[in-house]
Amino acid sequence: MTYLQFHLVFTLPWLALLTFLAIRAVRQGRPLAREGVDDTFARRALWIHLILAFVYTTPWDNYLVFREVWGYPPGRVLATIFYVPVEEYAFFLIQTAGTALFLYFLMRARPWQRFEGALPEAWIRWLGSGLLLMLAVLGAAALAQPATTYLGLITAWALPVVAFQWAFGGDLLVRRWRLVLTAIGIPTLWLWLADRIAIGVEIWWISERFTTGLKPFGLPVEEALFFLITNVLVVFGITMALDEGAMERYKRLRASWREAWRVALLLWAVSMVPAPLVPEVFPALAYVSTSLLALGVLGFATWRYGSRALLGFAAAFAFGVAIEAIGFRTGIPFGAYEYTAPGPSLLGVPLLVPLGWWAFTVTSIVIAPRRARWLIAPLALVAWDVGLDPLMVQQGFWVFDAGAYFGVPLSNFVGWFLAGLLLTALLLQILPELRTETAPTIRWLYVGQAGFLGLGHVLFGNPVAGLVAFVVMMLIVGLSTVVEASDPKRRDA
Repeated sequence: MTYLQFHLVFTLPWLALLTFLAIRAVRQGRPLAREGVDDTFARRALWIHLILAFVYTTPWDNYLVFREVWGYPPGRVLATIFYVPVEEYAFFLIQTAGTALFLYFLMRARPWQRFEGALPEAWIRWLGSGLLLMLAVLGAAALAQPATTYLGLITAWALPVVAFQWAFGGDLLVRRWRLVLTAIGIPTLWLWLADRIAIGVEIWWISERFTTGLKPFGLPVEEALFFLITNVLVVFGITMALDEGAMERYKRLRASWREAWRVALLLWAVSMVPAPLVPEVFPALAYVSTSLLALGVLGFATWRYGSRALLGFAAAFAFGVAIEAIGFRTGIPFGAYEYTAPGPSLLGVPLLVPLGWWAFTVTSIVIAPRRARWLIAPLALVAWDVGLDPLMVQQGFWVFDAGAYFGVPLSNFVGWFLAGLLLTALLLQILPELRTETAPTIRWLYVGQAGFLGLGHVLFGNPVAGLVAFVVMMLIVGLSTVVEASDPKRRDA
């Protein structure tokens, strides 16, 4: 059987039947009106998803064939464009259209009950999207091993989009869970069967090297996941597009775009999860997480203080480059050390370092009690560094000539306090609003970092450093909480 014959047997009849039923339903006056939308909008949603599916899948699919994650025996395909057969490009569209039309068929067939009770919408959306993003990051980490390459390519490619969908309307999907699960489940089961047959008759092959070897009922688990997740993308997207509350939510989202910094901080938290679990990718994740943290804090500051936040960022970044360039050349004020970190640098200073000075200092200012902010903020920075420097020394980002505290000299912490004192004073001059800022989101960021550093040290085999870092940082949090509890002048975010 060729790939074209596969379509003639398994996919095109299914698509033709659903197309016929859709056209007949419209002619008989059974449109999607019961769902609160007209057929013109439904057709538009379908076309948009067809375009998105084709554009988003094409480079990914070509890369997989190029890597020989899967391939096609000679004589099974008509022709290829780049690395992918024309029948495969057709599959992108056939599956998307078929699943969407099956969803429309279900919508017309019966009045699906919608849950109208109270739901914790924010928890459903943000917790769910956070978990999905964590899985996506773990999937990216799985690329480090050949046996999990296909699994990692699927999850790193698809789950960020699913996470975005869920963040937008996870609660809308939960309210219609019967319809959503049915629309996903039945086409997925059919495609699993078709894929199992196609592999069995060698229309295409799946690499043994780049897969886990798990084959329930003879179908590689990666293939099962692929068809499941692609149907999820289609059903989630179109169900939300047709939901009567989606457009209003979209308008609110456009109006609140300036708060997108919260998404960057969520991604930062997610990026911290796999770092100790997959040490091989720690350097790359260190740059990713620090960049996301700096971006999130910059977005917060811009939202609060306008364009002056950019000046604050530039000043902190320049300060970080200058103090570190002086530091590793002279040993003042941190002690004698040298950088061994991979990645881009400026004047010999890895770029993640000045990004860290900006993000860490703003966060430390916000966590410090306002009555002594200029003094406690540098102490909060030192507490942060109690966990940070031993970890980065252990991971080979920099090395001190000598160090009594897990390879770090005590002079380093004195240097952090003095440098933090100077940078805190500078930022309070540029952004005087920071003198009274107590945004809970940023304060929780500091608490989260305490947890990440403590747990990270434990997983890297240094539990004492993790415990000390966590305790010291939480002491700063406790001090701030006690003092701020008696102060009624607070700004919340």
